[in-house]
Amino acid sequence: MVGSLFDASVCRTAMRAGRSGVVAGGTVVLAAFFVTAACGSDDGIVGSGTGGDQMPDDEEPGPGGPSCVQQVGAPPGWSPDDLEARAQPATITRVVTLRADPSIPDETVANASTSISLTAEGRPSGATTQGPHVHERWGESRKLELSYCITAVPGDDAELLENYHTAIRSLVDTTSEWERVTGANFVHIVDDDTPDTLPHPTLQLDGTVILRPDCAPGTKSYFGVFFHDFGQTQALTNPVPQAWADPALEPLGGGILTRAVALNIALLWGVDASPLSLVLRHELGHVMGFVHEEVSMPDLDDDDCHTADPRLLTPVDAQSIMTTPDCSAFSDDAAVLTHRDRLSAFFLHHTPRSRFETRVPTMGYRYGGVIGGGAEILWHSEGSTEGILWRPEVVGGVLSFVVEPFPYSSPNTTPSGGWYPNESEVVIPLRLGAPNSLSLLFYGPGPDVDDLVAFNSNGTATAVPWSHDGFAVPVVGHFDGSDLGRDVVYLYRPGTETSVALSTDADVISLVTDVPQQTAFAYPLAAPYRGTTVPDDILWLDPVAGRVITWRLGGGLLELVETARIDQGELGLVPGEHIPAVGDFDGDGRADIMWQGVSNQAAGFQEIEDVLWLSRSTADQLAFATVPKSVGRSHRPFVGDFDGDGIDDVFWHRSWGMTAEGASAFTTGPSFIWYFDASGGHQTETFVLEGDYSPYVGDFDADGCHDIAWFDAVEDELHVWRCLPGERDFDCGDTAQTPPNAAPVGMHWGF
Repeated sequence: MVGSLFDASVCRTAMRAGRSGVVAGGTVVLAAFFVTAACGSDDGIVGSGTGGDQMPDDEEPGPGGPSCVQQVGAPPGWSPDDLEARAQPATITRVVTLRADPSIPDETVANASTSISLTAEGRPSGATTQGPHVHERWGESRKLELSYCITAVPGDDAELLENYHTAIRSLVDTTSEWERVTGANFVHIVDDDTPDTLPHPTLQLDGTVILRPDCAPGTKSYFGVFFHDFGQTQALTNPVPQAWADPALEPLGGGILTRAVALNIALLWGVDASPLSLVLRHELGHVMGFVHEEVSMPDLDDDDCHTADPRLLTPVDAQSIMTTPDCSAFSDDAAVLTHRDRLSAFFLHHTPRSRFETRVPTMGYRYGGVIGGGAEILWHSEGSTEGILWRPEVVGGVLSFVVEPFPYSSPNTTPSGGWYPNESEVVIPLRLGAPNSLSLLFYGPGPDVDDLVAFNSNGTATAVPWSHDGFAVPVVGHFDGSDLGRDVVYLYRPGTETSVALSTDADVISLVTDVPQQTAFAYPLAAPYRGTTVPDDILWLDPVAGRVITWRLGGGLLELVETARIDQGELGLVPGEHIPAVGDFDGDGRADIMWQGVSNQAAGFQEIEDVLWLSRSTADQLAFATVPKSVGRSHRPFVGDFDGDGIDDVFWHRSWGMTAEGASAFTTGPSFIWYFDASGGHQTETFVLEGDYSPYVGDFDADGCHDIAWFDAVEDELHVWRCLPGERDFDCGDTAQTPPNAAPVGMHWGF
């Protein structure tokens, strides 16, 4: 196994730059020396990751940690007392009890259960499903590295610069909309931009000329964005997950890319950037894997409204941003992502995880079965039958990661029946009984894609294939009242009455069909709202109907005891887009939900409204107290206890790496942490990230305080911020090289 040592050069001021690589038993130890003094100025300012800090003029701003990043000026009109007020007390406006509605019919459907043994026959595998099919998704590693560059921007001198910054701003705004509901990470690689370079024409054998974005030589960008005069055509897009393995789409030598989002020059000549943003929202929908909003409408004499392969994720939406061109049945003024656009993206791309962080233990994921120690990181590459396990060790205050192979099936290299993971599988950590290790669910979207459970006992995995042809959205939780130590997966099929549950006993998988049916199209949030001594419940947000549906579960397997429905406005959610973060934000052992309203202005509201739901549930009922909050702007939340007080906090993440100097410099703002107290109030500390990263949270050193590992999928690097318990700050992080084309299992955002 090959590993790279941490690079401590970023933290030259206060960090010892020593390092070592120890080979023992065929493993490589990545050693990094952490010290408790954070990097700051020569005066030795401690805790310099928070706002208003200093650093030496000769220090380079680096991604190693908050204390190694130079503070930047605030954007015009920004105030810490405005968008992320320094402190917000918990002012409860109401307590809402969700009681059963006697008019609601029983939604359970009873059938038989089926079991799958170790000798089950293998099924076909592959990245694509056959038509009619659900659109393919990106694999996790590519989803976190949808990197792009900008080239061929029209204009000269000042006009070119203005158009370039318009393109940057429009891309930042529209990519963030898709990121919020998919967990993807679009990365603008500014160093690869060549805005004053014309598209690169390539003459084909048949005489046609293909235009390619000509980004910087040796570019790390996965696709390019460029402008060209296409006449009446607004845009062309070809970087889509359906063609992930098409050799014609692979990068060519010299930095020339065939993957491109090609935009019409005319989009830059308007009085504002709204036409450009509208087209980008649509084209980025193609990048995420969606074709046009197709539907078979036999009552219309319109060939443009017919297709043999309609989208199956949500009902047909005449206002969809993916509106089918020229179809008379669809709106011609679709301007924003609708609720069903966002739901479709969530259903297809969301990577679920078990909410066991709200239960003991709280350090994070563990796979190796080693007693003691902190959170581990399992790296997975699409299509691989073996992961790479990073197991943390702390000796003498020094944190290191031991690198070990992690076969998904032992002793065989491939599972029985010849199963092989497809290139778009979702890998989900599951607790299936082993006290010190997590098993893995490999789930492929759509029919004709095989699925797998890798049962893990103390680091030794046994692969069991199973089949589930219908597309489903996995919902993971402790849904069996007779065994709260094991996860059950509810395979939610929106809009149908054919949802099933995946349950396990020893090494046998059962698909249980005698389970409740959720026919609404909704976001599922499973968590222990009543505490950890009873099963998790599921809260469903149906944004189209504007309602909240709750399932209170009993002692059996997915035993639905009570269903309640309530208008979302009764719980403080105004119309618009809402992003939830689930955690225990008052430390009472019950899961709460922090809702951020991110697009209410588009819905006609002038002010963004956010609300915290503090669980006031009991064993026999679900109830929430609503607390008004003010987040501001557009952030992506992730949850952890970032000061070690036993109460979950929220890191509101905004990246500075997506901007360039000039007119677009303030497209994004600072990141900040809300440190919650036992009342549900919070205080704020501000942080600035110099680059574009995906956060991975875990208590790596097992000190009771969650650390943050910032994953740079473009450079294949991990930058660790080590939490300082009680100080509300982080130790400046070291850098480690990560396995190429791999991503951490369990990467997530607020959902």
